[in-house]
Amino acid sequence: MQHKLENDFIAVTFDESSLGIVSLLNKETGDDCVKHEQVRPLLALWTSKRGETGRPTSPLEGIRLLSCQSAATADGSKMLELTFEADPGGIRSSELGGAVSRELDVAGGNELGGAVSNELDGGGGNVLNVPGRNAAIGAVVRIRLAPASGECYWSLELRNEDADYDVTEVLFPYLGGMQLGSNRSENQLVYPHHAGEKIGDPVLHYASDKYMNFWRAQSFRSDDCYYREINYCGLASMTWMYLHDRKQGLYFSSHDERFPLTGLRVETGGPEEPWLGLSFRKFPHVGAGEKWHSGEFCLALTNCDWHWGAKRYRQWIDGHIAMPEHPSFLQDEYVLHQCYNFKRQENIDKRFADIPAMFDQGKSAFDMRHMLLASWNRKGFDRDYPEFQPDMELGTPWELFEGCSYVKEQNGFVTFYINARIFDVDSDFFPTLGRRWAIKDPEGGMMHEEYGPNRFVALCPSHDEWQNYLLDMSRWMVRSYGATGIYLDQLGSADPYPCYDSGHSHVRPDEFNTGYLRVLRKLLPEMRKMNPDSFLMIENCGDIYGSNVWGNLTWNGEKYDEFFNLYKYTFPEYVQINMVNPRRGLSGSERYEQLRRDTARAMLLGAVFWIGMDKFKDADDITLRFMEQAVKLRGKLQPFVRQGVYVDDDGIASIRASETVKVSHWTLQDGGHLYVIDNLGKATGYFEVEAASVGAVEESADDGGLQLWTAELGGEEGEVSWQWLDGRLRMALPESELSCIVVNAR
Repeated sequence: MQHKLENDFIAVTFDESSLGIVSLLNKETGDDCVKHEQVRPLLALWTSKRGETGRPTSPLEGIRLLSCQSAATADGSKMLELTFEADPGGIRSSELGGAVSRELDVAGGNELGGAVSNELDGGGGNVLNVPGRNAAIGAVVRIRLAPASGECYWSLELRNEDADYDVTEVLFPYLGGMQLGSNRSENQLVYPHHAGEKIGDPVLHYASDKYMNFWRAQSFRSDDCYYREINYCGLASMTWMYLHDRKQGLYFSSHDERFPLTGLRVETGGPEEPWLGLSFRKFPHVGAGEKWHSGEFCLALTNCDWHWGAKRYRQWIDGHIAMPEHPSFLQDEYVLHQCYNFKRQENIDKRFADIPAMFDQGKSAFDMRHMLLASWNRKGFDRDYPEFQPDMELGTPWELFEGCSYVKEQNGFVTFYINARIFDVDSDFFPTLGRRWAIKDPEGGMMHEEYGPNRFVALCPSHDEWQNYLLDMSRWMVRSYGATGIYLDQLGSADPYPCYDSGHSHVRPDEFNTGYLRVLRKLLPEMRKMNPDSFLMIENCGDIYGSNVWGNLTWNGEKYDEFFNLYKYTFPEYVQINMVNPRRGLSGSERYEQLRRDTARAMLLGAVFWIGMDKFKDADDITLRFMEQAVKLRGKLQPFVRQGVYVDDDGIASIRASETVKVSHWTLQDGGHLYVIDNLGKATGYFEVEAASVGAVEESADDGGLQLWTAELGGEEGEVSWQWLDGRLRMALPESELSCIVVNAR
């Protein structure tokens, strides 16, 4: 039996026999997003036997659908309520270290080991019968349609009355068998890995060797699908995904204001079975007699591209986080001098006594006054963390203080690097502190990671002992060395994990994100008591973290469809810092062209330039000249970036030039507009915007009430060639590789 929930915009169909969603009809476009056979039920649960260690590696098998009821809410919304019960003690599909894990899956009514029989009751539902035992886990799924839109809201409530088993993981809601439109290759998936990715034809690419070898964000192959799953908040910066083609889109998001650890999962059958599946994983740990609510998930079917999803997610999260307030001087900063060249793997390049000369060199070359000091700690970069004491071979603490004082005397300021995540297993303190602070899996094991030749374990950010150590070390750098900023490395970048250490201060295993959030919210005010100009920076990004920090050092991997526009468009207030150094492993023209591409992207996004003088020590005159001119142009943009809002390509009607030409758009507080242009190939052509979008007063007038001017590499200003044509403002591309055009109303 099937149950349909519909309004004028969307129709959702649930099937009792498969326990899945078998149709998602976009009534505006007429497209049913589900075009392939379902491979999963709507939800899956993982359980572990109480009091025994073991990782729940396979999901629970067995469920009974008790009822399926339709209702209407007070605001006129239509709702479908599905009630299930399951018994974790009835079936044992896998047993690892005493833990039992099974899936709510009754496809086909199979008999499993003779212990359980699936039969159809009088209502046509799937029934789980366990001899001599009552079902002990209850689940209520609610699916609600908005009364006048294509939005659909989903929630799950669990009740655990089992005497032996805890619910440890939930995969819900699962939407599978999907494809938009008739041409799979036109499907694009927008995915929040770090600052964002935009993957064309994810069915093809997620099954490719490229994504199967994408380090910690890779795809995996299971028995029946390829899957990719990353956790929020860190590796995933937000909790929404968006699938779209040229005619329609599908927004899928977890709207959970508690901000727990959340997995964003994508599945596909690959090119041979070209379906796509989307879902979310939660880590609730529901014990005996406990109830748990998933928070709300939002699905929307639209006729728009990913920009719609960014606006919808921002609309939701604005009710739960505040935008950051930064010291005013930071609004003028657009370039940062990164110094990772003190000590690395026993090799010493610079010492604390060299800091004044290092500052002067960066100021002279690229007008940099913000120094970020890394590799200053005991044994240097990626060694002996978290022993953040000055390395004796680099100089004394007093020499470090004097170097920082010189920077301040020259109207500069210093940020100190502190790693916020890992503990070196070779540290003298690992047996006592490292083991105690480490994240533990259900078996009591630690999360081991390697960086270069060195081995570490990941620490639990929701355990108060590690939190307090991190807070104290950061405060000490401000008090003792006059640091203005603290850079917390890896905080928004590496894998978030659940922690099952019962000796830690957190209550539940899914508090990774809220632990870091507590650190940020406590640290920044205390730093500002010592120095009102203090600020925080983190590696990469996370939406809840961004409201407490000034800068996000954003990177991903350009070979993997990185799309920093996604995070910038969703949160234009958040400052991205992009690396614009000559790349290691490249040489000659290839190295130079990569630098130009990195710089162009940073320019389009209004990002702060991250520059290391040691990276340019072997650069040729052409490379140095390019970066000098790029920094000057970036400086020219800053007065507009600081008062503007990045809107990606909104309002740009067309670009008539080479496909490599890119234009980003900023709306300005004074009513003007900034267009930043990447034309590295120096193509001829033009781009057009709607006249009304730039505040044209009268198109028939010679100037339409507008003023236009341009700035190019090096910052030189010039005139713009432009004209009115069919209600649009057409602007010729400047000849420079990188440039901007400013449009102001008179």
